[in-house]
Amino acid sequence: MQEVQIKAPKHEFTLLCDDIRQEMGGKTSLMGLYDHHIVVPQVPFTLPKVCFYTRFSRMDGQFKFGFSIVSPSGERKDVIRDSDVQIPDGAKEGTFNVIASPFEVSGEGVYEVIIALTKGADRFEYVYKFAISDASRLQAEYEKAMAEAGQAGN
Repeated sequence: MQEVQIKAPKHEFTLLCDDIRQEMGGKTSLMGLYDHHIVVPQVPFTLPKVCFYTRFSRMDGQFKFGFSIVSPSGERKDVIRDSDVQIPDGAKEGTFNVIASPFEVSGEGVYEVIIALTKGADRFEYVYKFAISDASRLQAEYEKAMAEAGQAGN
């Protein structure tokens, strides 16, 4: 009996943004791209939505797709759980648009996105990380540093 080796899908990239729109002519528009860091007015805070545009290569056939977000405190929220995905014949890439709406910001720190692809008995997990900071805390730290710098200069 010959053992079949499944090649793991390759995570090409994940983009974090405010909105994803499907346009006429098959185009996808990404609005408000973030550079792996979101600043909110204060914590806790609720964002109307946070969107993830994720691309994989080396994909073919049928997969189950899962998408979870883990907060800095360890709380896990399953946004998508074991959704059936069929990659069209001849295609070798899969693009997934995931919208977390609303998105509850419970604390500052690093959030982990866990993307799971399951094909048969094989499960592949990929992690994407992004940070959230509290603007009011950042402003207070800045003002304190400026005041201390001013006192040192006198």
